[in-house]
Amino acid sequence: MRAHGGKRVPNWVIGLVMAAVLIVASYFAFTRNVPWGKGTEVRVVFNSAQNLRVDSQVRIAGVEVGKVTSVEPLDAGSEDGEDVAAGSVPTGAVVTMEIDDDGLPLKEDAHFTLKPRLFLEGNLFVDVQPGSPGSPTVDTTDYTFPPSQTANTVQLDQILTGSLQADVRKNLQVFLDEFGSALVDEGGAQSLRTLNKVSPGAFRYTSEVNQAVLGENPHDLSSLIVNLDRVIRGLDADEPALQDLITNLRITTGSFAQQSVPLEAAIRELPNTIEAGNTAFASLNAAFPNTRAFAREILPGVRTAPATLDAATPLLQQLKLLARPQELRGLVADLRPTVPNLAELTRETIPFLEQSRALSSCFNTVILPWADDRVTGGSAYDSQHGAQGRVFEETGYGLAGISGESRSGDANGQYIRVIAGGGTNTVVTNDQSTGGTLQAGLTPFPIDGAMPPLSASAKTPFKPEVPCETQEPPNLAAVPGPPPQQQSTELGAAPTSGTAAEIYSDSENALTLLAKAAAASDDGDKKAARRIGADAMKAMSDFYDKYGN
Repeated sequence: MRAHGGKRVPNWVIGLVMAAVLIVASYFAFTRNVPWGKGTEVRVVFNSAQNLRVDSQVRIAGVEVGKVTSVEPLDAGSEDGEDVAAGSVPTGAVVTMEIDDDGLPLKEDAHFTLKPRLFLEGNLFVDVQPGSPGSPTVDTTDYTFPPSQTANTVQLDQILTGSLQADVRKNLQVFLDEFGSALVDEGGAQSLRTLNKVSPGAFRYTSEVNQAVLGENPHDLSSLIVNLDRVIRGLDADEPALQDLITNLRITTGSFAQQSVPLEAAIRELPNTIEAGNTAFASLNAAFPNTRAFAREILPGVRTAPATLDAATPLLQQLKLLARPQELRGLVADLRPTVPNLAELTRETIPFLEQSRALSSCFNTVILPWADDRVTGGSAYDSQHGAQGRVFEETGYGLAGISGESRSGDANGQYIRVIAGGGTNTVVTNDQSTGGTLQAGLTPFPIDGAMPPLSASAKTPFKPEVPCETQEPPNLAAVPGPPPQQQSTELGAAPTSGTAAEIYSDSENALTLLAKAAAASDDGDKKAARRIGADAMKAMSDFYDKYGN
């Protein structure tokens, strides 16, 4: 008995459902296209779609990440046409692709290239470079990659169609025919065999040349190729001039061929020339820093040169007028009587110049060394009574003192003062007229001696016949002489009564006040020095008033 009483599903229905499920699963397994899992749509503008077809693969680093969904011509009036108008592309194709999540994200500097799947196959795929990591990510919803970020492959038919035109094929036939004649008729095969034997030695230098052609920095060779392309286009623009260039080159190479022996000798000398050139270039490089420094220094002069030339132009015009024959004849006529006088002046000037030379030499060898010398009297004398300056300095000090003698005085009184004094030391000398003893004067202290002594104080003999420049400078070194005859007297006791005692007491009081005023001045107490000095002056005035008569 059935529990639910329903009908059983027929076996053929179950088999039909299972077959449909297997068909759908196989389709998804082999096509990898899940209807509900559609990839991200990306729009790219190419200059030419070439043979790109719908469902062509999209690869990143050789891995398939999507497929092409549509290839449409670019419409200048569409939004895509407006987007690429800035790229100046009048024609092109808009390629729409679906890229899986494995191929995302795409950067703003992403690049798309159409490449053939197999050589000579014709089928193309889109090779994608997602862009640099530092570039911003693109929101592909409303963005179209411009043609400046795309590239097309060059097909073999394009090479053959663009290069092997009728005239090119004809020239190629002529070249092959002439090349065969050169090998067969002109013995070129033997030359090739000889070239093959000597080529290993040349390959070394060829490799060095090839290495040098690569340049020292990146893109040197690519820049060379770009510039070479510009040169070739410039040559192709003027075909007659290019023909003349080839003709002249043929003539030049023919001339070299006729002079093969001297050319071979010149090539043998080329290494030595290059070595010498390297040395010259090294010296030139070493001179460049100084040249650059000189160029920097000369720039101000170069900038001011136009103004200088403008200012000098009137002077040059005047000099040009003065140099005219008619002007020069008048000048020569005026100078003719002057030239003999100038010659006579030259002859008379020679003795004067000789005396000037002797005077200059005298100053250099005698007078200046003497003026820079000092008076010396030995170590014992110099330590206590040494000269304060050199001869020219002491002379200046003396002249300054003499110049003050003509003045009457200043706020301190007379410049020249006579101070009478005495002492307990009596100087005794001999009277030259009578031969007796003569008391010359009193000194407060004994005289140590005289320098130089009288016996050594004779003047240097004057020799006018001997040139000054050959004489020795005066010797200012001296030895102290013995002191003169002296007598010392002991001081007696101070008087204690009478007029002498009063004079002694008043003078002692005045001198004591003067000593105190001097001590206060030395200590910097000007106020006390003025006060005590006033008292001392009053005491001296009273002393002269009392005892002056």
